[in-house]
Amino acid sequence: MDEDIWYIFKGDELLLYSASRPRLPHSSEVAPLASSSVRSGKLSMGCREAFWAEVPSDLPIPSKMVPMGLREVGALLGEETFAEAGRAFQIMNWYRRAFFCVSCGAPLRDSSDDHARECTSCGSIFYPPISPAVIVAVERDGKILLARNVRFPPGRYSVIAGFVEPGESLEETVRREVREEVSLEIRDLQYFGSQSWPFPHSLMVGFTAHWASGEIQVDGKEIEDAGWFAPDEMPDLPQGVSISRKLIEHFRSAHAPHEG
Repeated sequence: MDEDIWYIFKGDELLLYSASRPRLPHSSEVAPLASSSVRSGKLSMGCREAFWAEVPSDLPIPSKMVPMGLREVGALLGEETFAEAGRAFQIMNWYRRAFFCVSCGAPLRDSSDDHARECTSCGSIFYPPISPAVIVAVERDGKILLARNVRFPPGRYSVIAGFVEPGESLEETVRREVREEVSLEIRDLQYFGSQSWPFPHSLMVGFTAHWASGEIQVDGKEIEDAGWFAPDEMPDLPQGVSISRKLIEHFRSAHAPHEG
């Protein structure tokens, strides 16, 4: 069995063990930190034990530990570790806030069965929230639709995305988001894949589609620019572990020049 691993957070950053190349720390390397945690818990990770903990913001970081944001963790340690760290972060972030029952106001206590909290008075059970969102790569004449959100870093573009509203199907959400943000209609909507996205607790559901009608008109609120980009004319793009980047790379692969 693999040695236990720990996801230790200080604020929103994950602490990695950095004797040589940064990695997740093992139990023997985090004993002082774990004993100082303000909250902690256990994760189910298949054949190995995994734990999460949050340490006080003013706690000194040991010399062999280095803090790192989750996006940087994904770029350094890969998609699997990013997904596991994201799960730990979402659970920890929820425990930071889930103290009182929203029905009667009584204190909550940990459930013995799940990642859940139950009311000490009325018995209501509460689980970490998950917010479904869609993300879609739209293609037209060998080019992909990329848009610049007002919250993106300078020069960054990505595919269209948005949260599911009450009463909507995923497909309805995709069509609405594309229509609202860039004034286009789409066709041939196909499921691509999904990804948990811990910023703060989204479940991204990816699709591909083709342009059907309309010309780009950005909404000027969430989207400040958008355009059609050929595979060899890409702007600055999202990081490699995100489903947005996977959708873009899927488009690129489909339109790569064939040898011979």
